[in-house]
Amino acid sequence: MRWNKRWGKKAITVIMTSSILITFAIAVGTTVMGVGSAQVEERAQCAIDVDLHFLQIGGKEQLCYDAAKKEIDFTAENGVNIRIEGLLLNVIGSQKAESKDFTDAKIQKALSYVGKMPYDTAVSGEIKQLKVIPKVIFSDTEEICAEQAVTVEKVRSC
Repeated sequence: MRWNKRWGKKAITVIMTSSILITFAIAVGTTVMGVGSAQVEERAQCAIDVDLHFLQIGGKEQLCYDAAKKEIDFTAENGVNIRIEGLLLNVIGSQKAESKDFTDAKIQKALSYVGKMPYDTAVSGEIKQLKVIPKVIFSDTEEICAEQAVTVEKVRSC
């Protein structure tokens, strides 16, 4: 009987120590994986080539500023790789920047979208740069593909 009591206490101590070490290892592993995945997401880019561009008719991009209507008119064309779920339009003016989220710009593969954005040069200044950024759904997550934006620095008059 004496032998069982002595080994029984030592066995419980070993089991408790092992449990604490395993719990500590899981906690450290979870923390490291969380920090690592946050860094990957921070540097993530679109996993697919969207191939968004302005439609061209007669060699002219379908993008212009209509001073009479005070709006920017554009026709964006999607490539054949993935459906676009929306567009972000950023306009940098000499006085201020303006943005618009085109949530209704759902463009199927190889189709186009005609958009208009109010813009007043008297308030925001001359257009310095216009950028159209596609939004896609990839792996059930909406991604804004800023690195695949279409940028124009000279917007012609309509």
